[in-house]
Amino acid sequence: MPHRIDADANLPYIEPPSQEGLRAIKLPPPYTGTPWKIFVSDVKLFFKNFFYLPYLFIPLYPWHSGALCELYPSPENLIDIALHVILSIIQLAFLVSLFTLTFIPTFTYIGYIAVFFLLNELVCWHFNKGIPRSGLKSTEDALSQSWPRHDDEVWIFLNGICVGKNWFQKNIDRISRTFHRPVIGVHNRTAGVVFDLIQCLVQRALLYATQDVRECYVLVKNALLDEQKKKVVFILHSQGGIEGGMIVDWLLDEMPFDKLQKLEVYTFGNIANHFSNPCRSNDPSTPVIPHIEHYVNEKDFACRFGVLNFTRHYTQNENRFAGKVFINRSGGHQLNQHYLDDMFPLDKTLHMVRDAKQGDFMDRNVRVRKDGTIKETTRAELPSGFTLTCDSGTRNGLVSINEVPRMGDLSRLWKYRNGQLPDSYKSALVDGIES
Repeated sequence: MPHRIDADANLPYIEPPSQEGLRAIKLPPPYTGTPWKIFVSDVKLFFKNFFYLPYLFIPLYPWHSGALCELYPSPENLIDIALHVILSIIQLAFLVSLFTLTFIPTFTYIGYIAVFFLLNELVCWHFNKGIPRSGLKSTEDALSQSWPRHDDEVWIFLNGICVGKNWFQKNIDRISRTFHRPVIGVHNRTAGVVFDLIQCLVQRALLYATQDVRECYVLVKNALLDEQKKKVVFILHSQGGIEGGMIVDWLLDEMPFDKLQKLEVYTFGNIANHFSNPCRSNDPSTPVIPHIEHYVNEKDFACRFGVLNFTRHYTQNENRFAGKVFINRSGGHQLNQHYLDDMFPLDKTLHMVRDAKQGDFMDRNVRVRKDGTIKETTRAELPSGFTLTCDSGTRNGLVSINEVPRMGDLSRLWKYRNGQLPDSYKSALVDGIES
């Protein structure tokens, strides 16, 4: 009998917040726990998902955003890719040599390590040079100057692994063109693929805050304290999810509630092991940060090592992963080429997001995992905490109580596209209560 193909196996779905997820199979060490236990647990998780590592870079094609795509064969991209490949091979050889050269004299051994790190830093200077400490801004042109102004908003981006100035500027510009807002990016410096992944392990185990974490924290904090700013949108990618999670923890510890209500957080390919958002003590149904969303490619190594591992199998604990998780069944980790091109596709001008077409991620019917089963979910069946707002593309502008909404109806970030405002859409469902 021929093998039956599941037609739904490639359809996107939503993972409920971790406190509403599946029953815990085996709880991970709490992120505040003993560092060596966290590190050992992460190393095991790393090798469990080892064969998904190629999905950090594949698929190599298509390039819907043209030269904005990280793997598009432009001269600057090809140089970056070649250097990353060479660095990866050399770094892997260096790690092996740390064991094979233990017989040499101690001072020679230490000198060898020091010289290697110096040479690695010199090569990575190509990626990290020329980026202001105050942040890199999105490119302005005649079209961007004609966009509606949102002077009461601040959009901040923190990048992930393997990103030098070339890809960093492309990421910032792609975000700016998607949402028609100026964007400022704080650069998470790269040391090469292998060393960046090792740094992720260290940051998760030790909650180690690098200089860019501290600089980004100051930028976000000052934006929240600015009385003229009504909204701070914080976009994170990859390792930026770890660092952004630390920044959120610091903000929750220091900032007053009314300031945190201005913050919205959106992540792509999040590699963090927790994402905090406690509820108010006087109103358990209202989180301190009103909106957190995570966008995921299911075959992306970073997601399997991060957000998916901590939302699929674990109930609420110290590793709680707050926020809705939008899951695409594809692979790829690059922000522009694999995430924004799939979920927020640009039109032919490459300066604005086109409307969702049949088969697009945001046009798909909402499917939610519940009790181990993924199925289409009507408006009435949506879990508590899901806010449904109907945009202009929704049939008749309404979703009936027994109708299955689209992914775009539940995505708040989708409603920022092309300079729009999500709060201008009619809210159809707030915490399970019809408005």
